[in-house]
Amino acid sequence: MYRQLLNNLLLVSCIFYTATSSALPDDFDQEVTIVSDSALLDRKTGQVTYSGDVVLTQGTLRIESDQLTVTRKDNVFEKAIAIGNPAHYQQQIQVDDPLTTADADKIEYLAAEQQAILTGNANLMQASNQLTGERIVYDMTNEMVTAGQTEDGQPSRIKVVIQPQTAKDNK
Repeated sequence: MYRQLLNNLLLVSCIFYTATSSALPDDFDQEVTIVSDSALLDRKTGQVTYSGDVVLTQGTLRIESDQLTVTRKDNVFEKAIAIGNPAHYQQQIQVDDPLTTADADKIEYLAAEQQAILTGNANLMQASNQLTGERIVYDMTNEMVTAGQTEDGQPSRIKVVIQPQTAKDNK
């Protein structure tokens, strides 16, 4: 059972490799725009909390949530936490690839660690391939996807759907 889980995670890592390794080069050179119903800035903590139909865009990156909290330390972006019912992420990773999308109750991005953590009804999709579970962690630096554990390290079930390659895909 454990070996099968590791094999599935390895396969999922290969499928979603492009999602964790890079985005369109122009995305990171684009301005970040955040639209919401309200915002609260706490200068002491370096946090800005945007509430109500929040939409963040930067190039092809789009995050939609009910609430988005952005934390900066020493004027450097540290993390962002999107909470929704569900929160939604999408980005075009490669020029000719379809959008990579993710949904979860909470999507946390840790800048220094280069990690994205999807928690609560997590769903990751690229083309028609899909990974779902309680928690999915992208480690972009080490190019790894981890699923199958809750936040406190307890095992949880995952589901992987991998579409067969067609002759058209191999050309």
